[in-house]
Amino acid sequence: MATTEQDFALSYDPATKVVSAVDTTDKELVEDLEALNRLVKDLVACPTEVPESPQPSTTLQPMIQKLANSGITALKQRNFSVAAKQLTLAIDMASRRARWEAFAVQVQEMVNLLQARCDAYVMGGQFMDAYNDADILLQLQANTPENFLRKALPLVNMGRLDEAKIELERALAFHPDQEKLKQHYMMVKTLIGQENGDVEIQPAASKE
Repeated sequence: MATTEQDFALSYDPATKVVSAVDTTDKELVEDLEALNRLVKDLVACPTEVPESPQPSTTLQPMIQKLANSGITALKQRNFSVAAKQLTLAIDMASRRARWEAFAVQVQEMVNLLQARCDAYVMGGQFMDAYNDADILLQLQANTPENFLRKALPLVNMGRLDEAKIELERALAFHPDQEKLKQHYMMVKTLIGQENGDVEIQPAASKE
């Protein structure tokens, strides 16, 4: 058992090669140790003495791409449940990439898959799942206006208009000239006004 400079007690199991913290509630430490243990596991499982290059795995890449393409095809065919299932399988497989593969490549791949699955969830009416994916997307890539919309639209559909308004205000702080964001922001403000009785709901025009 070892002790760090912050006096965290650590234990090491030589059989499983796992490092763990003893009696700690420090989430950052636990996450760091989990990342370390995943890296050790990958290194132990590596068939060569020296890890492969950081290029994407030629074994996983075609399988991930096949699942992603299948999901996109189902999405275009409006088969949203199948699309979400195929994209989830692709995401699960992508998360198994070796830790030493190029990080930028892994992040962009995950962003693309999450965006597609989020869209499938929204169009399939799975708004909470869509919201969760959008939340992850904004942590990975906040410079894409559409990711803010992906988070705001599920909130609107769940009736959480004030939260949607906050998300769109945040989006406009990053992208003040984005017309689609402005349009959705005004739409949400109108819905909030109608809900509060501040904006009169116009009756539909009669057809003669």
